[in-house]
Order: sequence, then structure tokens, then C-alpha cells
Amino acid sequence: MYEKHHLLGSEFFQPGEISIKILHRDPQPEYPIHTHDFSELVLILDGKGTHFTRKNTFEVERGDLFVINGDRAHGYKDLKSLKLINILFDLKKLHLPDHDIHKSAGFHTLFTIEPLLRGDGRFTSRLKLDEKQIEEVKQIILKIEKEQTLQREGYSYLTAALFMQLIIYISRIYSRNSESGKSNLYNLGETISFMENNMDRSISIKELLDISHMSESSLLRTFRKITGTSPLDYHLRKRIDRACSLLENTELPVTMIAYDLGFTDSNYFARQFRRIKGESAREYRKKYSARNI
Repeated sequence: MYEKHHLLGSEFFQPGEISIKILHRDPQPEYPIHTHDFSELVLILDGKGTHFTRKNTFEVERGDLFVINGDRAHGYKDLKSLKLINILFDLKKLHLPDHDIHKSAGFHTLFTIEPLLRGDGRFTSRLKLDEKQIEEVKQIILKIEKEQTLQREGYSYLTAALFMQLIIYISRIYSRNSESGKSNLYNLGETISFMENNMDRSISIKELLDISHMSESSLLRTFRKITGTSPLDYHLRKRIDRACSLLENTELPVTMIAYDLGFTDSNYFARQFRRIKGESAREYRKKYSARNI
């Protein structure tokens, strides 16, 4: 099967409305391989079929839940009364608050790592919901649909809140399901979660190896495939991103921000900030302040 086309979010999300769209596929038709500029959260309700990428195939059935990022070409074939709920969303346009969700290993595994590795032939993991969990997810989805249908005051705000409830609910399920028999994917999720929980200091590769239970070569190779960079550089960039947030939202001196993020050498912080952001921390704050006058 060849790529059919590239779907656009503008075909599904109305201008000025929240970038969440729920589609019921009953039954899901066979669909050629395609891409799109948004993400999908898929819950299989009934029947069976094959979800495929350019490199691999995955048999799906009731209770399977997975996330697909738009740049990963995929499709459906060999379907037997496949019924599913498809939630289209665009996290960048939703601008959801982070709070502590990025400290969740289940979130990173389900929303970051699995979608990026779904095209890999070695990918074998997925989240499987039991009957009670399927009903819980369906109830949250029904509430989202009700808000979007009635469009009462504040419906977009509540839709976003309900979607966040859904995200943390399934992330917690993933974490609980993985505690007894951790997969390599979940170990990577825990590794990223560890980084998010230690933004106030530098970390060592040994710490990451202990958490991931992988060899150094395997961790470096897999992590680069997922993030495009090394684990230590990824963590450094996250700390610099945190510094940017503090520069934007506080009046703390640059040296204090650097110290709070574990940079004991202010010159090293300055060099790394300029390398990653292309300007100094003071230039960044000045430019951000001017932009918001």
C-alpha cells in the first residue's frame, strides 16, 4: 500500500475552536497508509484488524489503546468488524499547562516513546485496558462530546480539562500495568521522568543506566532515535528551557536562576545558554520583555 495523502487538522478542527475532535468509527474502514499534521489517541472497542506502518504490522482488538503522531505513516487493513474511537488532537495548539505531567513515566511512554517507535520492527508494547477501564475512558469521552455539542459557557475550557483528565488517567494505568513487568519502553519512560524530576542538578550517565537497565550503547542509540540527541544533552536542554521560563515569568537575577538549576559555574551556564538559544540569558529576557510590552 502506498501513501494516500496527508491529512490536515484544518479539515477537522474548526477555526477558533479547541483542537480536539472525537470520531466514532463503527465500523472502521480499511484505510491506506497516510500521515497528518495532528496526533491521534485510538481506543479499540470491538472487532479485530491490523494497524500497520511502513515497516511493521500490529494486530489490534478490544481494549488496545495507543497514540499516533501525525508524521508516522500508518493505516488499517484486514479488518473484521473493527470498531474504535479516534480522538484527534494537537498538543502544540492546545497549550495545555505542564504542571507535573512530564514527571510521569506512563505519560512519556505512551505519548512520547511509543509513537516514535511504532514504525520500528522491534516495537511490541501497547497499553491494554480492562473492561472497567474501557468504560471509564468512554465516560470521559462522552463528557467531552457533550461539552462540544452543547457549547455552553466555558465549554472549551472544560473540554481541555476533561482531556487532561483522560491523559493522566491512561498514563496512570500505563504506570500501574508496568510495575510488575517493566518493558524497555517503560524503562525509557522512567528515565525521562527521572530527568524531569532532577532539573536542579546535573545527572550522570551511570544514573540513567541504572534506571533504564540498558547498556550504554543501547541507551544512547535508542535515546537519540527518540529525541534526536544524547540523554545528557537532552537533560541540559530541558534545564535551559526551565531557565527560559524563569527569565520570562520572574525577576530573579540570571545568576540566581543558574544556581537554582544546579549550575554552580555561571560562566558554564552562560556558554550553554548561548549555544542552545543563540543569545545570552539577559538578551533573551530583554527580548521577551519587549515582546510583551
